[in-house]
Amino acid sequence: MSDIKGLREISNDPFGKLLTSLSKKFSAFLAKDTAESVENPEDIYSDGQDVESVLKYHNFAMSKKFPVSPTNVDYYSATEPDSDKVKLYLAGGGIWFNLGNQIPDRSGFGNNANIGGDPLLVDGNIDLGIVDSTTQVKSIAMRLNRPTSTLENREYLSVPDSSNLQIAGLLTGISYFMRFRIKDLALQGGQARTLIEKIDDSLAVDAIVVKVQSDGKLIVIIEDSGVEVKKETAAGSIVIDTVYDLWITYAVAGNIVHVYLNNVDKTLSNSTDVPNFHSTSSNHELSFFRRGEGSFGYIYGDLYPVPMIMREKVVSATEVSRHFTNKWTLANVPFGQVAISNYSATSGIALARISKALTLKYNVVGVSGGPSFTPTSFTATSFTTT
Repeated sequence: MSDIKGLREISNDPFGKLLTSLSKKFSAFLAKDTAESVENPEDIYSDGQDVESVLKYHNFAMSKKFPVSPTNVDYYSATEPDSDKVKLYLAGGGIWFNLGNQIPDRSGFGNNANIGGDPLLVDGNIDLGIVDSTTQVKSIAMRLNRPTSTLENREYLSVPDSSNLQIAGLLTGISYFMRFRIKDLALQGGQARTLIEKIDDSLAVDAIVVKVQSDGKLIVIIEDSGVEVKKETAAGSIVIDTVYDLWITYAVAGNIVHVYLNNVDKTLSNSTDVPNFHSTSSNHELSFFRRGEGSFGYIYGDLYPVPMIMREKVVSATEVSRHFTNKWTLANVPFGQVAISNYSATSGIALARISKALTLKYNVVGVSGGPSFTPTSFTATSFTTT
């Protein structure tokens, strides 16, 4: 039998050995360089949906004015998330949703949302104060349950149960925020379209459901240790193809509910509606755009940034007004001057504003058709290109 090594012997030629050694070292170098470029926190990333660019920097604190054409703009940090009252802040990979399996929770409490179905990112058609140019996409939204989807009425967000998302055990109260646009108000599966639903236990002793009837009436039902609070707005409060900023606040003292729609504290009346919580009572997840497992009420519509829950805080009318004005924070910051990190609202078009980050990642983008930065955009001490 012949020696199998004779099929292809390793060359003893010194030059061949050198080439093999150099090839291995070069491959190892490329792998190491690629890993470092992805993991290095001292890089500036553009977190677009279809491109990731990186720019090295030496010192980029951004704690001063930046000359954003045509005038200088002061940027102010948002007060959310605060690592305290904010228990859910679904900001995703940047400041908005990705289309992977999850939307990361940036509250610091790890309440990541699972994405069900096959939603799309679409033009939000509203100005959130992030993009300066009038010719560019100004916001993005996640569209769920579109009729053309093969998973229509199976698209939703769900957040695993956590004590910091529950009605159970509340001492002061809780506040919920959603920005949304509904495309169809007809009953789905025989149930009203449902914005939020969660039960904290199998008997729904503590629970919440927020739904919109076919006549545009918004209904809030809260179960607090067996005490049922049921409130509703007038019919026509919600209409299709309209973007709403919705704040719902619940104060334990007096079992007081407020519903703010686009900065209007709506007049509420007692509701005779029944909760009709989801049928799988062992499932205690928080659901957006449907009721929980084993139920219906899916919403065909758009979900905008940033769904938020603040526990043991009852947001005031003044704070609601500030948030509606600047679109991002309860702090008293003017529109267009909230420092937002890693926001991307493009459809293959560059943004025109430089944003401040709360972490070591920054979004550096430029005017469409032009460079992402110019030498006059940075001082010599804050930025170098070497």
